[in-house]
Amino acid sequence: MRHEEDDIGRTTGLLVVYAKCIRAPEEPEWDAWEDDVHLPALCSAGGPWVATRFELTARPQLGMPGIGFTHVTIYELDGTDVAAQAARTLDADGALRAAGRVHPAHATVGADVFAAHGRFGEKPEPSPALRGHILTNVFCNDPAREDEWDAWCDEQHVPDMLSCGAFGAMSRWQRTPRVRVGSNFLTLYDVSTDTVDEAVERSAAALAEIAAAGRKHETHASGLTVTLRPTGRHGGEGFRRDES
Repeated sequence: MRHEEDDIGRTTGLLVVYAKCIRAPEEPEWDAWEDDVHLPALCSAGGPWVATRFELTARPQLGMPGIGFTHVTIYELDGTDVAAQAARTLDADGALRAAGRVHPAHATVGADVFAAHGRFGEKPEPSPALRGHILTNVFCNDPAREDEWDAWCDEQHVPDMLSCGAFGAMSRWQRTPRVRVGSNFLTLYDVSTDTVDEAVERSAAALAEIAAAGRKHETHASGLTVTLRPTGRHGGEGFRRDES
């Protein structure tokens, strides 16, 4: 029998995959394939212990410029070598394609690997109570001050944002391997309000107050930020490796 406390701190890293169905009329079939074939194949022995699928809260408009993806799958890793476990997961994806078992309308737009980082490097186990995520790539725009910025994130920024009441948890992650240019950090906000939109409104108000009070670090910068709601048959609870 698995107890909830067994999974506290279990996730050591994330494989974040950005995807879309390239033929809109086929999305219902693609969505079922994701749940019934794709997740079980990748969450096999040695793969992620749990995976949760999300869709953007606001879909890009057909024919208009957009960010290039509509869905995000968060694969939670539990190995000591996060990069190696992520590589095995992507190898399983490649094997699925080689076997002709990938939906023909499936497109993987990108994939990022992160390791747990800092005081807030733990996340709760996915559950039906998870309403969604705000996923934010962040960084310090002065590399010489990154340690100072990093401490500010842990000691002041995360507690400030948690106090707004929109989030049940926040977790911090560092890209592996790091890149020379761009964001090397990810903050994952677990939405606890009834809707993601409500969480966005509350957090925006909190950010304005933080800036007005002079509590925003002068080197803090954000990159790609998306708002996500659970999708698919498994919802916020996700698909677990022991279900494969």
